[in-house]
Amino acid sequence: MKRIMIAFCISVVTLIPAYARVTGEPPAQGCGLTEANAPAVRGIRLGMTVDQLVGLFPGSAKRREVREALERAKASTGNEPVTLAFDPAADAGGERFGGVDSVSASVYKGRVIAFDIVYVGTTWRTIDEWVDKVAQSYGLPAAARWQPGPNENPNRVLGCSGIEIEAAIQGGGSSISIRNKEMLRSMAERLNATDENKRRAFKP
Repeated sequence: MKRIMIAFCISVVTLIPAYARVTGEPPAQGCGLTEANAPAVRGIRLGMTVDQLVGLFPGSAKRREVREALERAKASTGNEPVTLAFDPAADAGGERFGGVDSVSASVYKGRVIAFDIVYVGTTWRTIDEWVDKVAQSYGLPAAARWQPGPNENPNRVLGCSGIEIEAAIQGGGSSISIRNKEMLRSMAERLNATDENKRRAFKP
């Protein structure tokens, strides 16, 4: 990935389906995590501001189109999230993101509501081996208490009180995704209401 990518209306493509996967599933026993105490991964955490996020990738702010997108991401009036994707090799310095291939974060009204980190260079024999590594690193329940995910690639999802954490492996890489379930629920409800109003108003 050679440049930061900006995408809009991500709720329809990624965030809302992510919430729909865990609707009705009780939190894992002992997992009371919310946005306030969710794990921070390589310095990225739910609820951080756009400025804090971009501060981890100083090289990304040099491009004009990125600065303009960041202004939209920080706006308090926007109704759709903005997703910012970073190439750590080009956008970040130091060793913080060693072994990380890409980072993307969804921002709503100036705050991070979800993020994904993709790793390369270390292979995992099974998804449970990767989940156990994630669990040990961040004090989470063991792999046996994570639910199988819906994707074709091996993945597991941990539903907590206010967030969900997804771990996956593919080929020689692995990934972690952390999302604010409460925010996803609110977005899903607004999206459903908007769609219903459009259906009612539509005239064939």
